[in-house]
Amino acid sequence: MHKHKSALLGRRGFLQGTAALGAMLLGGRTVANARLAAAAAGIRAQDWHSLPRNDGSTVTAGPEELGGDFQLGRAEDGSFEPSRLFISEVFQSTGWFNMVGMHWVADVPEGTTLELEVRGSLDGTQWGPWTSVGHVMDARGDEESPLGLETFTDAVEFGRARAMQYRITLETSDARLTPVVRRVTATQIDALDSPGLEDLDSRGHAIPFRVGNGGPPTARLILRDGPNGWGPTDFEPGSPMYWEPYAGVYPTQFVTIHHTAWANNPENPVATVRAVWYYHAITLGWGDVGYHYLVDQYGNVYQGRAGGHATEGGHVSRYNHYNTGICLLGQFEPGAPNVPPGGEPTAEALDSAMRMAALQSAWWGLNPLEQAAYPKPDASCRPQLVNHRICGHRDWGRGASCVRTACPGINVYKRLPAIRERAAALIPHIQDFHLMEILKRG
Repeated sequence: MHKHKSALLGRRGFLQGTAALGAMLLGGRTVANARLAAAAAGIRAQDWHSLPRNDGSTVTAGPEELGGDFQLGRAEDGSFEPSRLFISEVFQSTGWFNMVGMHWVADVPEGTTLELEVRGSLDGTQWGPWTSVGHVMDARGDEESPLGLETFTDAVEFGRARAMQYRITLETSDARLTPVVRRVTATQIDALDSPGLEDLDSRGHAIPFRVGNGGPPTARLILRDGPNGWGPTDFEPGSPMYWEPYAGVYPTQFVTIHHTAWANNPENPVATVRAVWYYHAITLGWGDVGYHYLVDQYGNVYQGRAGGHATEGGHVSRYNHYNTGICLLGQFEPGAPNVPPGGEPTAEALDSAMRMAALQSAWWGLNPLEQAAYPKPDASCRPQLVNHRICGHRDWGRGASCVRTACPGINVYKRLPAIRERAAALIPHIQDFHLMEILKRG
């Protein structure tokens, strides 16, 4: 479950040093223009704003309305009951969507919790499993949102859907207190018109690679741009959506492994990567995808955030400096909904993640078996943690850190020691840095 954080989420650790931009609320016109640019690239989105009412109804609302009043029930003595469930009405979209990002405005006092889950359907009758929306994300300018209480979370991959519902669970450990849900927004993202891997191949070959040890290439690097790029929209400097990438300012000292926590083995990984870009760049206002590299189930590696070497990403809130993020597409936490039996990553995905981590380590002179202290601690939610040079997202959540996540899922996390060992053994054999030279150009 996710305890609501408000003040802690206001001033994000995504790109420090851009205080003026970070304080800017991204207005409706800015977002509308960004959506038009995304639509030109074949990525569309629509918002469903709704008010969960205490009588169990769901009222469709405008983006600024805060008339929801769903809360815990009261006992005869006036105390609040320990838990309560709300299931929304069905939202039937006018078109297809493959990903949903949830955000809401709620009052969640200390000692109470709010958990939100979603499910999708092709026809509004046969439903997929309820899926938790994942860990809380920091949205740009969210300190300017109504009451300072807008909560954004990981998006959920549906594959293909035309209808959706959300489910809210409220709980309290103090019978005097209750959460109150004011508004819930679902951003449905449709990237299903994206080219497939075979389409990219027909436009020109992606860059085959096998880092170290010789042998034939085992995977491909798919760049953002060019005839075979996965094709996001780039925001120009000066655009309200643009965030300075700070390339080269904070040389890589750590490589952090993630998972998207979405559906495994997507039918079209290119559509998934494009939807990730939309949610990060436009819904969260980051101006670009937060990860540096994304890895699909076939071991293909997608170039993430633009900007060249040591570009500061948005993958570990408050620990993004000096930190390169590699994200596997999928959900690898055992027992989570929509996870195949075992929820195991493919050998191809693990191999590519290892080789990209080894390549980064070799380029920056890092020893994967070494541990080091984070070089930019801060008293506010960013204590000086000591982690392996190749680590998992959850490693940044210890002690007084505000990072709380199960990412990259236990089935990836338990393999990190082996990934570090393999990367360390591979580094002496790495002599070809052509991939790094290509990525250096941004």
